[in-house]
Amino acid sequence: MTVPVIDGIDHDTFEYRPVYGAGSNFRGIFEWGMLYKETELPPEIERSREHQSEPYKVLMFGGQWEWIGCGVGWMEVWQCGGSIEWVPCSRVGHVYRGFMPYNFGKLAEKKKGPLITINYKRNTSLQLTNFSPGISHSPMVRFLDMGDISKQLELKKRLNCKSFQWFMENVAYDMLRKYPELPKNIHWGELRSAATSRCLDTMGHSAPSFMGVAHCHGFGNNQLIRLNAEGQLGVGERCIDADGQGIKLIFCRLGTVDGPWQYDEQNHVLLHKRIGKCVALHPQTYQLSLMPCDPINNYQKWTFNQFVPKW
Repeated sequence: MTVPVIDGIDHDTFEYRPVYGAGSNFRGIFEWGMLYKETELPPEIERSREHQSEPYKVLMFGGQWEWIGCGVGWMEVWQCGGSIEWVPCSRVGHVYRGFMPYNFGKLAEKKKGPLITINYKRNTSLQLTNFSPGISHSPMVRFLDMGDISKQLELKKRLNCKSFQWFMENVAYDMLRKYPELPKNIHWGELRSAATSRCLDTMGHSAPSFMGVAHCHGFGNNQLIRLNAEGQLGVGERCIDADGQGIKLIFCRLGTVDGPWQYDEQNHVLLHKRIGKCVALHPQTYQLSLMPCDPINNYQKWTFNQFVPKW
């Protein structure tokens, strides 16, 4: 399968915007939430290319497949005998709209939960057989009914498709350099304040931004907090850190899966190990900050509450 470079066209002005500068080539890869990413060409590919115009192998490509949760279908191409190559000198302009111009109609009515995430679960269960670290980014995926994939699994067997382990070793060998396998989540769910019964919340803001607290709504999303075994606290694919200004939603450090956090299950305080202080909620302003740890102060006590989504 050959793929052109997909440039952008502004949906308001129709201005054509090349996605890469002259002589720049990137490789489509993925992270453990199955979201499309791009990275520089690994040395293994660079050494094999005599000219900048030569096509080169990529794991995947972005676009419509990814937006509707079908983006793992490219893995089948590799596992079942094919390959995917980007062609730098082939360019296509695409109008990227700021909204989804369609819906899923009756299909969405039959499914409980976000349809795109259901598609991701179907694809990862089909392609990443017995290997689903993406659930660490999205703990709620386990509650989704993905339907029957027995026919698809039988087709893979009949076609003698290769394993995911083969794919990682022979195709996606550079992926773990940027996105290491995720440690197990030791806590996930709402992070609820003992003093106010409010929950830690992104407040609908994208990273980088300040975290806040809001009414606990039980739907997850911006209140679905995870803490992994290496101390990384996060929401989805973003991380939570802190400094003298407050508690912040940030972009996770590329190539890392650890973090500075430690949760005391007995005293219910959340310690920032590097700074040596605990997450505290101001009694009047409800602003979040780091304060000297006080295990008897309810405004420093937090409880992880797992919950079943209201789908």
